[in-house]
Amino acid sequence: MSNSPVIAFLNKMTDLILLNILWILCCLPVVTAGAATCAAYYVSITSIRCGDGYVIKRFFSSFKSSFAAITPIWLGMMAACFVLAVDLFFWNRFGGFFGKMMLMISIVIAIFLWIWSLWIFPVFAKFEGKRKELLLNAARFAVGYLPYTGIVLVITGVVVYVNLVSLVANSIMIFIGFALLIYVNSFFFYRVFMNHIDERYDDFDTPEEG
Repeated sequence: MSNSPVIAFLNKMTDLILLNILWILCCLPVVTAGAATCAAYYVSITSIRCGDGYVIKRFFSSFKSSFAAITPIWLGMMAACFVLAVDLFFWNRFGGFFGKMMLMISIVIAIFLWIWSLWIFPVFAKFEGKRKELLLNAARFAVGYLPYTGIVLVITGVVVYVNLVSLVANSIMIFIGFALLIYVNSFFFYRVFMNHIDERYDDFDTPEEG
């Protein structure tokens, strides 16, 4: 009975709904959203190797361990988004050749930061090291694995667009969508990370979670 595809599907959906609830609740203070996203990626990537279950335990273990490292990065990302939004608005209103040139530069910077941010949270979730080293690794992964970066970028972009135009999509996101997006993206991050993690010492092989 436990090997039934239906049971496996229901278990996965239950875990994703629970993960979605945990992520939303831990994002409500805003300042904790970075650690919550790291924790969600940790749960999703680990579940690909170890299987389902242990959602709450894995989530809060990662949340606690990554909070100090990722929170300053998250706050910096929010500040950068605000500055870029003002910048884009200003140069769009400025007009002329110089305004258009600066607008294009701002758009390129915004795209690069978005691509970089897609890798930052899973990297901080699954790797240990100094903050600067992890940020550089996220940038290296983003550039060094462009096909995976492109796939994750498209998936995330489509989800963002659909939610901007559909109330139904908004409801799905609140119910399960955030966790589902993170889980789908985690398959691509997992493929990359397995080339760089020594599994003998990685938490994928922790006996109590096997």
